[in-house]
Amino acid sequence: MADESDNNSFDSRHSKVLDSIRETFEGVPTDLSAEQKSVGASDKTWVSWLIILTFSAVWWVALLIGSLAIFLALHLVGISEGLAISVSGLLTYIILIPLTLLFIYVDGSLDRIKGMLRFGSVKRTLILILAIPIVVTLIDWILTIIYTVLWIGIFGEPSIDTDMGTNWESSSIDIALLLLSVAIVTPIVEELMFRGYIFDAINRKHSDWTAIIWSSILFGLLHFLGGSFYIGAALIGGIIYGWIRVRTGSLLPSIACHMMWNMFALMTSYL
Repeated sequence: MADESDNNSFDSRHSKVLDSIRETFEGVPTDLSAEQKSVGASDKTWVSWLIILTFSAVWWVALLIGSLAIFLALHLVGISEGLAISVSGLLTYIILIPLTLLFIYVDGSLDRIKGMLRFGSVKRTLILILAIPIVVTLIDWILTIIYTVLWIGIFGEPSIDTDMGTNWESSSIDIALLLLSVAIVTPIVEELMFRGYIFDAINRKHSDWTAIIWSSILFGLLHFLGGSFYIGAALIGGIIYGWIRVRTGSLLPSIACHMMWNMFALMTSYL
């Protein structure tokens, strides 16, 4: 009798968990309304793409020039290489926040972005920023291992530079700033740009999967300085984050997934 009661209790809890996950994946309505579809700088598809690619190019150039300029300025005044890399990345991405919001204002909807950043109930928030990211990071890790094995089989061992000037022997301040830059600020800004502005800008004219694929390609190309191997690895992550963005109607899980992945990469490969 006790076993039957325990089984019923377990089934009840299991049902509640599934209902919570189902409610979470309902999220914010992902289908753009007619009004939202009309939000943008142009109704012409080719003009919209020109704007998207121009804004993306401006964003990339600002990232490259900003990080390089700040790094050189810090390095010239005697700041260590590792600390200069962390601080330059941190400051550059902070500078990119208003630029990204400007893109959304000009060619998108700030209200829609704000809606996709709402936390909601505690239960939903925990699922969005903890449960989903854990599962997604595991899937991403498995797919990246498969991708790496295939890459090695076709092209040989990839050339990967993991030296960021900071390691576990560095000062706690150096490590903290690197983690803040790479694992916290960078995911927020990149998701706001690629799964926020770029995804919605493409989705206004095309299907969900077209938006997922093309925003992921642009996201992958962001990592071109790391080499072609990194482009493919980032593409995999971008596709997963884009799908999660579509399924939940929220930017929170993609940001949390990106944070978790960057933290995992830093702690296992770069530090």
